[in-house]
Amino acid sequence: MSVINEVVEAVIGLMNDTEPFAPVTRGALPTGIGLVCEVGPSAPEAVYLDKNSYIPLDITLNGKHPNLQTLSEAMNTIHSSLTRATEYPEGESWQIVDITNYTLPQIVDREDNNEWLMASSLSVKFYQRGD
Repeated sequence: MSVINEVVEAVIGLMNDTEPFAPVTRGALPTGIGLVCEVGPSAPEAVYLDKNSYIPLDITLNGKHPNLQTLSEAMNTIHSSLTRATEYPEGESWQIVDITNYTLPQIVDREDNNEWLMASSLSVKFYQRGD
C-alpha cells in the first residue's frame, strides 16, 4: 500500500474511533446516510537531501443524514477529536505530526428527500522518511 493510502487509512481509523453514526469510508457519498472522506490535491512542502519529506495532505470529509443535529454533531466531534489529539499514528516510513482544520463542517445542501449534506476538510501533516 502506498504511503499516502496508509496515512489516509490511519486518519479514517482516528475518525471512526469517535464512533460516528456511520463508519467513515473513502469515496463518494452513498445514496443514503453516510460519512466519506477523500484526498484533495497536495504536494510535499519540503524535500530534504536525504529524501525525507514533509507533506501536508488535504482530506475532505463529507456527510449525509436526515437529522442535521446528528450529522453536525458527528462531523464536529471528528474535527475536534483529530485537531486536539496530542499523539498521532505512524507507520514504517511515515509519521503524522499534526492535523488541523482547513474548513470546519458547513451545510452544503438539503436534498429533495430532506437529507442534509455537510462538507469540511482537514490538513494532515506528515513526515515521510526517505530510506
